[in-house]
Amino acid sequence: MKIGLIGRPQTGKTTLFRLLTQSRGDSLGKSSSSDIGVMEVPDTRIDWLSGLFKPEKTIYARIDLQDIQPYKGQEFLNSVRTMDALVLALGCFMAQGDGSDQTGMIDDLETEFFIADLASVEARLERLASNKTKPLGPSEGPFLLKCKDSLDAGIPLRKVSFEAYEADYLTNFAFLTMKPVIFAANIAEDSLISHEYPGKAYIETKAHESGYPLVIFSGDVEEQIASLPEQERLSFLHEYCLEETGISRIARASYQALGLISFFTVGSDEVRAWTITNGTLARAAAGKIHTDLERGFIRAEVVSYEDLRESGSMKACREKGQLRLEGKDYLVKDGDIMNVRFNV
Repeated sequence: MKIGLIGRPQTGKTTLFRLLTQSRGDSLGKSSSSDIGVMEVPDTRIDWLSGLFKPEKTIYARIDLQDIQPYKGQEFLNSVRTMDALVLALGCFMAQGDGSDQTGMIDDLETEFFIADLASVEARLERLASNKTKPLGPSEGPFLLKCKDSLDAGIPLRKVSFEAYEADYLTNFAFLTMKPVIFAANIAEDSLISHEYPGKAYIETKAHESGYPLVIFSGDVEEQIASLPEQERLSFLHEYCLEETGISRIARASYQALGLISFFTVGSDEVRAWTITNGTLARAAAGKIHTDLERGFIRAEVVSYEDLRESGSMKACREKGQLRLEGKDYLVKDGDIMNVRFNV
């Protein structure tokens, strides 16, 4: 899964990228003029499990992050199409008056996405209509017309109900108005305390209408926090009446926007979060660990994080009957701790 970080220059986008990737922006290199890095998804459950098992390594869930340049034009749209979700950086700390100079970015982006999707649909319809030897298919035709009617009416395709058989068409087109978007409003330090910033009413309304998560953060404050020793960060956050960093909230919102969940493997060697799509069955989840586990899957020992937290140890969970054996068709839940039994 890949997240695209977008936004105008001078919005704090580069700072946000650096903070989300913990200054490892060059770990995966560059794509054209865009930086690519890895974003860890903070998880207090992993923190607690590491405290319990005291492993040699602790590995959080990770998502690829790309800082997309430029912020408009065909090159921009081509890059966005390859992303699974987007984080839109809004520079509200530098907004003028009512914040229209920043909120205008939301409208411009939405318009550009609508135009691009409509152009894709119309081009496909024209191409099929001109190809007499390969007429419009019985299912593709209604699909394309449904998309066109919705886009003409100003309805983004993420709000349209599609049938299961239309999923392949959606994948092939990579429609922009289908992309989940997270609004990341970068506000001034003083605004963290006052909870007021330019463009607030519009941004909150737009996020609500669109169904997009809205995360408020201050790039200046986040940089200060990142420079502090771990033991001093919490008290610094409390000065702003915060429980966690904005960077943590953005990372988690991105994870959730993609419909992802985590299951865990634990032991003295490693505590690790594994990323799967919500709705994944046990056998497929085992394959995320290693293909041999999926191929030779027998059973999975499963206990929920909540049960382990309550009971305090795997031994206590086993004695209480909370540690259970599940088959290949078990639907893995967020927070499950799994030990896979297999034979190859």
